[in-house]
Amino acid sequence: MNTQTNIASIGFTSPSLPNSAQLETLRDLIRSCTLPPDPGALQATITAATSEIGRYDIEIEKIQEELDRLVSERDLLSSYANGCRSVLSATYRLPDDVLVEIFDWCFPEDLYVMSSKTTGQQELDRITHRYILDLAHVCSRWYHVAMATPRLWSMFVVDAECWKRCRAPASTLLALLESALDRGKNHPLDVTLRVGSYHAGADDALELFVKHAHRWRELDLYSMGYPPEWLSAAATGSLDCLEQLFFRAMRKNDNSWEDVEIFQHAPRLTKVEFKGLPASLPKLPWAQIKACTHFFARDYRCRYHPLTILRNAANHSLYKLVLDLRDRSLATESWDLEISSEVEDLQIWFSTDNSVVTGKFFDCLTLPRVQELALHVAHDFPAPVWACDNFLALAERSGFSRSLFTLTLHQVRVTDTDLLRCLEVLPRLTWLEISDCSTEGVVVITDKLLQGLVYNSDLSALVPRLEYLQLASLFEFSEELYVDLVVSRVETPHNLENVEAFETRLSLRDECDRKLSPPVLQKFSELESQNKLVFVLNRWG
Repeated sequence: MNTQTNIASIGFTSPSLPNSAQLETLRDLIRSCTLPPDPGALQATITAATSEIGRYDIEIEKIQEELDRLVSERDLLSSYANGCRSVLSATYRLPDDVLVEIFDWCFPEDLYVMSSKTTGQQELDRITHRYILDLAHVCSRWYHVAMATPRLWSMFVVDAECWKRCRAPASTLLALLESALDRGKNHPLDVTLRVGSYHAGADDALELFVKHAHRWRELDLYSMGYPPEWLSAAATGSLDCLEQLFFRAMRKNDNSWEDVEIFQHAPRLTKVEFKGLPASLPKLPWAQIKACTHFFARDYRCRYHPLTILRNAANHSLYKLVLDLRDRSLATESWDLEISSEVEDLQIWFSTDNSVVTGKFFDCLTLPRVQELALHVAHDFPAPVWACDNFLALAERSGFSRSLFTLTLHQVRVTDTDLLRCLEVLPRLTWLEISDCSTEGVVVITDKLLQGLVYNSDLSALVPRLEYLQLASLFEFSEELYVDLVVSRVETPHNLENVEAFETRLSLRDECDRKLSPPVLQKFSELESQNKLVFVLNRWG
C-alpha cells in the first residue's frame, strides 16, 4: 500500500504579509477617514498582494490535492480494516442452522393471518414470501441459505378473493406461487386457503396445492360456499402427513362437504377445529382424533345440534364446543337427544338466561370418562344460568364422583348453595376454578361458599383432595374466611403428603377498589417461605 507523503509547500509564506504595526496604522486610517501620508506605498502593497495571492492559490491547490489523497487513503484503509473486522465477527461464524433460526424470527406473523382487510400487495408478499427474498439480498451466503432451506418455504396463506385486487394477473401469481412451493421441496406444509366465488385463478391455485397434498401437515380451509370437488384430485391415502385440520364452512350451501371422505384416510390426523353447522363437516377418522374444537355458526339453526358431534369423540382427550342456546323456544320444545361420549377433557362455551335450557343441556349428556369439565360464558353473551338438579343427575349417571378431577365455572350464574351441593358429589376434585359474573354483577364467590370449602378433619369435608383453587372475584367476600380456607387446605392430609404445595390464585376485577390487607399478604408470604403454599394475586380484566 502506498504511504508516501509529498508536501513540497510546507513552510511557504509571503514577504508581503503585514506586521502588527502596519495593521494598526491601516485600522487608524480607516477609522479616521483621513488620507494616508504615503499613498504610493499602499498602491505598491496592493500590486504585490495580487501576485502573492495567486501564489497562495497555487500552493493551496497543491495541498488540497495532497489532503484529498490522504483522506481517500484513510477511508480506504478504514474500510479495509472494517472488512477484516467483519470477516472475523461472530456473525460470519454462525452455522447455517442458526442463521435459519434468525430468519425464522423475521417471520411477519401479522401478515400471515387471514383477514378481509388484506390488500392485493400484501397477498402478493405472502405468496412470494417477500420477507425471505429481502433477506436473500443481503449477501450471497444469505441468498444460498434462504433459497436452499425448504423449511423457510413451508407456510402458505392464500386468499384467492384477494387475487382480484392484485395488480399482477392470475397467471403471474400462479407462477410465483408454484416457484415458492417448489422451494419447499418435500418439507411438510402449513396451508391456509380461502376461496369464495369462482374464478380461474382460484381454481388453478387449488389445483396447485392439491399437487402438494402429500406434504400437508396443517390445513386451514375457509370454504365460503366453494364446492369441494377440487379435493377429489388428491389421491386417497395422499394425506399421510396431515396432523391438524381447521375447517370453516359458514355458508348455507357448505353442506356439500359432508360427503367428502378424503380426510378419513389421514393416519396422523389427531386435531380438528371446525366452525359451522354440523352438516357441513366432512367425514373424519374420529377414532384417532385426540382434540376437537367446534364453534357454532352464530345461527339459531345450529342451537344444540353441535352436541351430536360429541358422539364421535371416542378417544378424544380434549373437546371444545361453543353453543348458542339463547333461542327461547329451546325451553319448551323436546330436544330428543341422548349423547354418551368418551371424551376426557370437555370445555363448553354457551349462553342461556333460562335454567330450563341449561337443564336440558345437562340431561342429554352422559360423560363416563370425563376427567376435566369447564363451562364458560360464550363470547360477550349473557352468563348462562345453572341448573343444579340436572347437573347432579348428570354427575350421578356419569360417575363424576370417581372420574372428575377438574371443574371450571367461568361466569356461570350459580348460587353458593347450589354450587356447594354440586361439590358434595365431587370428592376427587383436585382443581377448582370459579368466577363471579362480572357483566351481570352476580356474586358467586360468597362467604358461605368459602366457609363451605374450609377443610375440616371429619368425613363431611368438601373436595378433600383439592390442590389448586382459582377465584376470579368482585371481592365481595371476607378476606378472613379466605385466609381460613387457604390455611386449612395447606394442612390437609392430602396436601401434607403431596410433593407439591397447595396453590391458590386470586384475580380481582379491574374496577374493584378493595385490596388484600398487609397482614393477609404477610401470612401467605410466610406459608410460601415454608414451601407450603403458592399464592398468585393479579387483576382480572
